[in-house]
This record gives sequence, C-alpha cells and structure tokens, in this order.
Amino acid sequence: MKQFSNLYIFCFSSALVLLVAAALSFTSLSLADKQQENIEIERQQNILAALGVTSTPADVLAKYPQYIRQGIVIKADGSTVSGETPEKIDLKKENAKPVNERLLPVYLAEKDGKSFVVIPVRGAGLWGPIWGNVAVESDMNTVYGVNFDHKGETPGLGAEINTPQFENQFQNKKLFDGSNKFVSVKVEKTGTYTPDSHTVDAISGGTITSKGLEAMMHHSLEPYQTYFSQHKSN
Repeated sequence: MKQFSNLYIFCFSSALVLLVAAALSFTSLSLADKQQENIEIERQQNILAALGVTSTPADVLAKYPQYIRQGIVIKADGSTVSGETPEKIDLKKENAKPVNERLLPVYLAEKDGKSFVVIPVRGAGLWGPIWGNVAVESDMNTVYGVNFDHKGETPGLGAEINTPQFENQFQNKKLFDGSNKFVSVKVEKTGTYTPDSHTVDAISGGTITSKGLEAMMHHSLEPYQTYFSQHKSN
C-alpha cells in the first residue's frame, strides 16, 4: 500500500475542505432568490389566512392583490412613514424599541365589499418565538380573524395555537371595552374561562404559550390605538 506523507495528507484535506465549502457557498447563493420567494409566499398566505382566505403556494401570488389593496407603515401617533414597506419591517427589532419609536406595519384589505386592516404580531411562547396576523373590521375594534404560528412549541400543547379550533375563537372578539379602553383579547385557562367579548379559552396543557400569545396580542396591538381611533368607521 502506497504511503503518503503528512504534508500530502494535510494539503489534500485542506483542498477538499475548500472545494466543499465553495460548492456549498455556490449552492446557497444560487438558491437565495428561491428561498426569498418562498418566504414571501408564506407571508402572503398567512395574511390571507387571517382574512379567512385559503391559498396555496401555486395561487397565492394571484390571490393576494385581490384582497390586499395596500401595505403601509405607521408610527404610534397614526402618521404614515414614507419610504417604508410593511414586508421589510423586522417585528423582533421593532418590539424592542420604545412605543413611540416603532415602525408599525399595516395591510389595508378588502373582502366581499368590506374593508379591513391586517396587523402582524410577534411575541414569545414557551420554547421560542410565536407570531401571526390579526384582521380587524372597519370599526377598528372587532377581530375578523387571526392566523398564528410558532417556531418550536410542544406538539399537542402549545403548538395548538395554529389550529382552527383555537384561532376561530378570536372571531368577533373586541379590542376595546364599552368605555373605549384598549383591553385586547385575554386568553384564560380552562376552568377559569368565562365566555365574553374579550376572552378566549386557553390551550389545555399549554398555559405558558397561551399567556405568551395573550401578551403578544396586547403588546403588538396597543401601539395602534391612535391609528384605530383615526380610521374607525361610524
């Protein structure tokens, strides 16, 4: 058997590592556009889902403009921020800022002749980030629909936040009480839950995720109070 020197083995191994690294880099770069397209497709599907519109990766790009009229970015005082688009907003970074410094994404939507706004939300579950979209009717108070998702919540427990059984509870819930005070939507655990216009039933066994979602709703939607007040229908 032919013997190779240590120097030869080292040079050969280094060349092989460099070759594999170059191949992986090329593959990653060549797929970057496709990965970004997939992210955009998923974003649009989730926004439409909050409006109760079912879509697939094959038809979402055609359906999306049928329902979403415009995307804008606002500040907490209700003013529109020029030169910004909602799909570029990093909610993780914005949520870490003081309320009056945040960039707040808004999607203006229409469905069946009615107007809606869709607000992206983001928070923390038990094992990682949770996020979603909340569609609000033109009274800027009534929740029309929601769509939630997560990174790593426990299957059968916290992961149930993105099931129809849980999401459907949010329909027709109110963000403001009778005194026009912002109260968002509370998530109460089974046993203490009493049905009303501001409360949904928590996921059994998923208390931490449920309370994280409640905090996400309040923290994410509270900065929109002025915008809601300025644009609500009579």
